[in-house]
Amino acid sequence: MTDRLTAGFLALALLGPVGAAQAQTPSFATTGFIESLALTTPGDPLSAGTMVVSNQPILLPRNLMVTMPGRYMTVQDLFRGPTGGAVGTASGLALLDATPPKVPFEAEVIGNIANGQYVAGVVRISQGALHAGAGFIQSIDAATGELRVGAHGRTDGARVRLNDETGIYGLRNGEGAKAAIVLDRRFALDPENSPIHAQTGFPVCVARPGGGDAACPAGNRPGGVVGLRFTCGPIPAAADAPPVPGCDPRRPAPLRVGDYVTYQGILVPDGANSFLIAAYALAAELGIYTSPQAEPVYLAIEEAIQGTKGEAFGDIPQEETTRFRIVGFTTDPSRKVEVRIVDSGRSPRDASGNELGTSFTTGTGLSPSNGPQLGRFRNTWPAKDDARAVRRDVLALVVGSSYQSLPNGLISGRYTAPMNEYIYPEPTSFGIRGFPVPVPFENFCFLQNGGGTMETDGGTVTLGRLDPFPDSGHPLSQPVGTGAARACDGQ
Repeated sequence: MTDRLTAGFLALALLGPVGAAQAQTPSFATTGFIESLALTTPGDPLSAGTMVVSNQPILLPRNLMVTMPGRYMTVQDLFRGPTGGAVGTASGLALLDATPPKVPFEAEVIGNIANGQYVAGVVRISQGALHAGAGFIQSIDAATGELRVGAHGRTDGARVRLNDETGIYGLRNGEGAKAAIVLDRRFALDPENSPIHAQTGFPVCVARPGGGDAACPAGNRPGGVVGLRFTCGPIPAAADAPPVPGCDPRRPAPLRVGDYVTYQGILVPDGANSFLIAAYALAAELGIYTSPQAEPVYLAIEEAIQGTKGEAFGDIPQEETTRFRIVGFTTDPSRKVEVRIVDSGRSPRDASGNELGTSFTTGTGLSPSNGPQLGRFRNTWPAKDDARAVRRDVLALVVGSSYQSLPNGLISGRYTAPMNEYIYPEPTSFGIRGFPVPVPFENFCFLQNGGGTMETDGGTVTLGRLDPFPDSGHPLSQPVGTGAARACDGQ
């Protein structure tokens, strides 16, 4: 999941008071601190739950997957605590827990008011989806993997540690001196993609103590100004990105004092009346590329937005869209990038193991820029295009890549991330008696038909249809096999 950096707030503007008498299921959008959180059936890995956000009780249906910054989790997973142990009686995320968090956690919830209940369809949890920091790396403590980030030439910047459970980017959580402070694994970085990277998507790392870190080799970062923009390989990606033949593209490039970085994470008490940042995303202002047509090659997704379309509700004046927009980067501008929307864990796969889903670029792909923003790919598909099924994730693939698995667990030529933002139907006339336009969750295939097989902290689970379903009140919201044809039939 990562660069799973920002949650969409456009829905807050779109779901204003509007509607007509035929709308029986008004929508809601709530963002605020988690006041309380409870499990309905603690022994059920897919249990429903109840969350109070901004003083509003909201039902979290059974089979719901909550979007965390670097992963999906069931409601039950949230009750396994920062270390992922047994299911407890409290999550530690709610202000009314017996032992409340020192820093409040925030939830963004989108849903419908169905049968007199606020029923969630999309839930994201963070400490603040738009919270971020930036600055120069002032110092690096190899023993703890801690960065000081702030103004150049000073030593009092923010304390930042990578919330890395697997050790892809340096010390893993619990390793060596880093173990002195517990970093909440629920907010760990995405282990399958590369949320710790240069602006181009090439992974970066914090070298372990003792020198000679083979997993974060010094040879992957040349000295001087060349170390800010170069090609990790023998053939340059561009004239102003000189080759570094000794660089091993299968390994990350080490961060250095003086690098400018942006980061996102959560505040964690250090036990000494202070806090540090447990980062689940970090981007270094570096231009690191890979040689043309060579493997491995890396990608990063910066933004992915999908319109949910909508369904006709009599004469309710509404406007909907199926617009899809993506912005990302690749380390190899010589190859095109294919874009697909998928339901990870459900979508069928091709012979290379890539999820099929819905492709926006079949047979062609997007050509990355060879201008100043070398390697950037972006496109916006029509706002009034044919209706498409709404998917959970976006998948970017470098056309022609071997998609090989690397020693550190990353995969060459592919990047999967949750949809940053959904665009819901919006009113076109104000003051008409009735309700706000419902969110068309019947078009969200992973909610309507079930989300497939997923790995959770409670084991492997098969996600069914949300129960209760945040029904829009439209006939298409009925289960598969009933009602008229819709976008998610025949997945």
